[in-house]
Parts: sequence; C-alpha cells; structure tokens
Amino acid sequence: MARVLSGIQPTGDKHIGNYIGAIRHWVVDQDVDDCFFFIVDLHALTAHPGPAELRESTLRVAAVLMACGLDPDRCTLWVQSHVHEHAELAWVLSNLAAFGELSRMTQFKDKSARQQLVGAGLFTYPVLQAADILLYRTDRVPVGEDQRQHLELTRDVAQRFNGRFGETFVLPEAAIPKVGARIMDLQDPTAKMSTSAESPQGTINIVDPPDDIRKKVRVAVTDSGREIVAREDKPAIANLLTIMSVATGRPIPDLEAAYEGKGYGDLKGDLAEAVIEYLRPIRERYEELMADPEEISRLLEVGAGKAQKVAAEVLAEVYERVGLLPRRQA
Repeated sequence: MARVLSGIQPTGDKHIGNYIGAIRHWVVDQDVDDCFFFIVDLHALTAHPGPAELRESTLRVAAVLMACGLDPDRCTLWVQSHVHEHAELAWVLSNLAAFGELSRMTQFKDKSARQQLVGAGLFTYPVLQAADILLYRTDRVPVGEDQRQHLELTRDVAQRFNGRFGETFVLPEAAIPKVGARIMDLQDPTAKMSTSAESPQGTINIVDPPDDIRKKVRVAVTDSGREIVAREDKPAIANLLTIMSVATGRPIPDLEAAYEGKGYGDLKGDLAEAVIEYLRPIRERYEELMADPEEISRLLEVGAGKAQKVAAEVLAEVYERVGLLPRRQA
C-alpha cells in the first residue's frame, strides 16, 4: 500500500469545504492506503492563538475528524506536537532549505501581509511541513492547489539531502482532488470557503445547527438573472449547485434540468435541507465524542504512539547520516 499523509489546522471551525475537498477523501483513503493524518498544532502557533483556545480547538478538530469517519483503528491519527521528531527533523532540514526559496513562498507573502508580528516560524513554516511529510517516507500527499509550491520545496529539500547524505527520503507526490475540490464562500463566490473569511455567513461549518445552515443558505448571494445553471458567468449559482450535487449525489446537469423554470428560492430551500441531512450523522457523532473528551485524548495517544514508531526510526537514520554523535545508552 502507498503511504498517504495529510494534516489539518486545529484553529477555526472546520467547514463543509474542508469536508468535501479533503476530509471525505481521507475517509475513503484509509481503507485503501496506509494513511497518516495529524492535527498541525505546531504550525498553528504561527497565527498566535491563545493557549486555552488552541488546546480546546485541537480537541474539537480531533472530534470532527473522527465524527467524519476517520477511524484510529484504520488510520494513524495524532497531534503533531505529541511526536517531537517533527520539530527535530525540521531543524536538520532548515540547513538545506535556501533563504531565497523560502522568501518566494506565496503563502508567506500573503500571511505576513496580514500579521503585525511576523515570526520566524511563519517564514520557516514550509520546512516544518517538509519534515512532517518526509518523516514518514510519504508516497502521496492530498493537498489543495495552494499547497503545491510547499510540496515542491519538500521534494527539493529531500533531493538535496539524498544527494549529499545518501538515499534516505521518499520523494512525495501531490494528490489534488478534482471533483468538488473548491467550495466557494456563500457571500463571495470568487473566494474559497475559509475559516478566516470576513463574513461567517459565508461559511457552513460541519457541526453547525440546522437553523444556522438554513439562515446561511437563505442569505447566500446569487447572480443576476433567474437561470439555475453552472456557468462561469454565474459563480454563485454554480457554487450552490456544486454543494447540492455533493450533498445529494446527483450530477449537476440533472440538477439544472430539475430546476429549470424554478427560482433561486426553490434551490436554496432544497439545498439547506440537503446539507442538513448530509451533515446530520457527523454532527450527531461529534456530540457523542465531545461528551467524553478523555476518550478522544486516549485515541490520539494511541495514534501518537503508532506515528512515533515510524518517526523515531527515520530520525535516527537522519542523525546517523548527518554525523550527529549518538547519545550513550545507560
């Protein structure tokens, strides 16, 4: 089996775009490949979250992932900071990542422009990401198009290490979902749905109560005209149809035919109920999990143990290859 790895930020409520574009694919992958999924709390520090907020959101995201179908018995699921090898390998790799290529990372330019304090961690974020991937000799990384540049840097750093110290790391390939990979903001259909969006009304969270979903869909922006079709000149309606297609399993052409002659209100009403039903099993399972946070922590500890067995072996090999003196065993 191929080894698949991907991470998710703990900050912010996870939304239906996260589920459609990534998490639901992870659920399928865990029955096909050797899957490693983790919550990237070390990466989250670059956004300067509050301590209590970070701890609570990490637990909530773990519950969301399990509620969506990630099974600790069928995949390896853990919290990044619980495996110290991530940070240690990142330091080694930071000596092989060039300052110039890090300064050209488009995400650094974008995020640094929106922060008052731009920490060095934000600048070296892609190096820690490279360590995350290479530490598990990953074959395939499910990523969005916006992460492709970071994955290319990971491959470049791995090739430099292999060329200098001998074959050690696998060169990972990107796996970018094609269908439903980009769910757009309900208030700004030109922007990808995001936890950091200016208007929370544009984002349907995975565990939103039914009434919140109905309200958000009801006030979703629409395009001029009345035609319910997925065209480039109708990005808002195309986005609603994309969500409807995923939630109902019906192809977009079938939906266009079904809503011929109907109004936007008809589409929105049906869409809200379809999304509520689509997310209902996840929301119910999430509430069950959050009622027992100790069990969530236990399952994460099991995952950390599984991940660390792999990580420790790879890091030991890296330390030996770069010439670090091994600690004498008592």
